Amino acid sequence: MQRIEQLKLELSKAIKESPEYIEYKRLEAIIDKDPNLKRSIDEFRRQNFDIQNSGKVDDIFAAQEDLNNRYADMRRQNMVNRYLLSEVCLCRMVQDICRTVVETIEFDVDFLNN
Repeated sequence: MQRIEQLKLELSKAIKESPEYIEYKRLEAIIDKDPNLKRSIDEFRRQNFDIQNSGKVDDIFAAQEDLNNRYADMRRQNMVNRYLLSEVCLCRMVQDICRTVVETIEFDVDFLNN
């Protein structure tokens, strides 16, 4: 278990040193300087997360389009889009790490496909 703990720390450090994480944190610091913008972005992110993960949306594309239309003014800001894109890149990196671990150890997650 000690070896796994060490590897987790090394992986965390590697993620924090990655260009994806550094860019995300840089943009986050800029966004955090404007509390109103931060609130709007967080609400957009929360609603987007709900659409993607609730399983209750019949037409996910229509719901996504509606969300983007409601936040169109905010999404026109280059900094907002760069921040959201950096978040997606970071999330994909972490998802890929998790997928690699799960596939490599043959952990049965087939129940998620039903």
